[in-house]
Amino acid sequence: MNSLRKKVGNFIAGNDTSQTQQTDQQAKGNHTPLPEDQYVFPGIRYTLHFVTIDVTTIGQTTFGLVTGKTSVSSDVTSKYAKLGEPYQQGFILETFKAVPGIGKIGWNASETPYQGVFSRPMGAPVYHSWQLLVVKSSIQTVERAGLLDQLSGRGNDVTNQSGIISVIAQYCRQGGRLASVELTGQKESQGVLAKVGGKSEVFGCDVFFNMPLHQNPTLYTYQLVNVPVQIMYLGPGKLVKVTCDWMAHFTQHLQKGWKLVDIFWDQGKRSHGDFSLSGDHNSVWFFERETKKMTDLYPVYQGTIIEYQHTVKLGFFETKAKGDWTPMITEMGNRGWELACMLETPEVAKIGLGSMTFKVLFFFQRRLVQPTPHGGYPTAIPQGIPGPYRPPQAPHVPPPGAQYPMTGQAAGYYPPQGQGAYPPTGGYPNYAPPPYSAAPEPSAPPLPEKQ
Repeated sequence: MNSLRKKVGNFIAGNDTSQTQQTDQQAKGNHTPLPEDQYVFPGIRYTLHFVTIDVTTIGQTTFGLVTGKTSVSSDVTSKYAKLGEPYQQGFILETFKAVPGIGKIGWNASETPYQGVFSRPMGAPVYHSWQLLVVKSSIQTVERAGLLDQLSGRGNDVTNQSGIISVIAQYCRQGGRLASVELTGQKESQGVLAKVGGKSEVFGCDVFFNMPLHQNPTLYTYQLVNVPVQIMYLGPGKLVKVTCDWMAHFTQHLQKGWKLVDIFWDQGKRSHGDFSLSGDHNSVWFFERETKKMTDLYPVYQGTIIEYQHTVKLGFFETKAKGDWTPMITEMGNRGWELACMLETPEVAKIGLGSMTFKVLFFFQRRLVQPTPHGGYPTAIPQGIPGPYRPPQAPHVPPPGAQYPMTGQAAGYYPPQGQGAYPPTGGYPNYAPPPYSAAPEPSAPPLPEKQ
């Protein structure tokens, strides 16, 4: 709840989860019921791996109408090498997000845990042909109203997303697959006069890619969809009410052949004053599909959303989580569901003595599997994976990235090249664990296609 506790509505949004909407779907334990399968899913199922890193942010402020400045620095970049380690065991990054609502707070510093979620097919060999790339970027909100309009609730500001868009375009041309976009906690803001002039804070964000080590990678096209989310302050007892038909927006694009990659809060808001807790906020949805299949409008994935009741215990200078969502994510992966993203919401479900429960949404999607005319189910070999008895191609090595904090440049590849980059030349095992077909098992996790 980092931003929520500091200033409700800056980059938080959620779902209208009123009691009437929960009549037919009451939570079992900490989350709503998982989707039930009438039979064992015949497609690829996944093993999950979780990595948590603690990120420290330190703030510095200088005062003055013109020269005043506030900056927040973060040590998140130095922790990224740890995210590369699971790649050596055949895992691929699915998403990387700050764990909402928990952490430690000091006088001018805070510590927040970030969690990376990785997956690989059940029983797959550890070799893989992908590596993690983290690229630095930033977003800035440009205000379209003066200070008085903002105070009266008539403010209107829009976030410049061009930096993120250019980064995605640059690395996807090299065959990279977008994995996640996340704020790093870094921030810079100018003095009061700059605020009046329409210049607002600059937020640092990192863009995560899975980069191919094989030649001739399949190229993907990305679509950014802006989805408004209405947030209303209701007073004590129920902090805010949020309104958005998440499932409708989700399925609308899945049915046209797109796949959800991430949802990102872009800091933009409309009709929202700085001292008002109500207004419309903007969420950015990232969808992808193969470039060569842009004209195919048939669904490839089905989707579902799990609502999790996230309870945190409030203490002096520290908050702790009372639950754990990793078993739920693991169970979904075992059933073949891929985690697209985790979405923090500000809607408070319960306030107790020293604790607070609010809602987190988990977006999952699973490939639609159709039987073949001859019976059984197809097992597709993902891109960049050679035949079962042919030696692999020489790895495709992208140019090394520049050092932080150059915006739009690569922060580095993890793990370093040469550490589990590609399989040995002796060939691949003829591996076919049930319930898959007898086709040879891919030598690498089937990401990007995950077929």
